[in-house]
Amino acid sequence: MKNVIKGAVITLGILVVLIIVNILCNKAGHELNSLYTGVITPIIAMAIYDKLTGNPSDKKA
Repeated sequence: MKNVIKGAVITLGILVVLIIVNILCNKAGHELNSLYTGVITPIIAMAIYDKLTGNPSDKKA
């Protein structure tokens, strides 16, 4: 259950950061492509989640 909560918190944190970046870019006149931001979000979330949770068997070796 802890891992589900960690994953949700990581994803929400990344989405909040992307929303802020999107707002700042829109104010500056730059339009971000939603396709790329939609692809970047899960990739970054999976990388951070993998680093935080880690595999306990990897730590023993």
